[in-house]
Amino acid sequence: MAARKFSFTGSGELRVSSGGRTLAAAGDVIVIGDRVFRLAEVDRVAYHAAARAHQASYALGLARGPVRSRFVFDAFRRGSELEEARETWRRLVELVEAAACPRIARAAVDTITAGATARFGRHPRIVADAEGLRRWCAPKVPWAAVLGADLHAGQVRVWTGGPEPALATGMAGWNAVVLPRVAGMMVGREKESPGSH
Repeated sequence: MAARKFSFTGSGELRVSSGGRTLAAAGDVIVIGDRVFRLAEVDRVAYHAAARAHQASYALGLARGPVRSRFVFDAFRRGSELEEARETWRRLVELVEAAACPRIARAAVDTITAGATARFGRHPRIVADAEGLRRWCAPKVPWAAVLGADLHAGQVRVWTGGPEPALATGMAGWNAVVLPRVAGMMVGREKESPGSH
């Protein structure tokens, strides 16, 4: 009998097999192949999902310093595979969002407020500093103009009040998914600063 592509245990552990590789998650540890990532030490994350009626594809990336790994798995409409993949994905994202993303976002805010830059996503990458956000070769959006940021349809979007987002990048790039948290914290700081009205 073939091994199952997705498996869960009563203790919250999960396992995914795809393309000869395995991802296993238990507690605050995710193992991708032979690489072990403690979510309390991870400094970069990326995740992305693309779903259609009969197929879905999911990707999760974790990095700590020079050690990084991405894991991709697909699901097709056969038996309960799509539902199992969706549940696996939901649990993985919840784990990363709870155990890694808040700390990574706080570290980015600390970096920005200390006068350095933080980078989010890729192609186009969004760069943040103490003054605001910008894409390469694009005008800077000051923090005072930012109304919020969100994740939608595979993109991270930054809003300033217009009908279209002022900035956007794909969710698959490193730390793009933490940008809404960072924007929320930076906008909060901007409103609390003595010069704001």
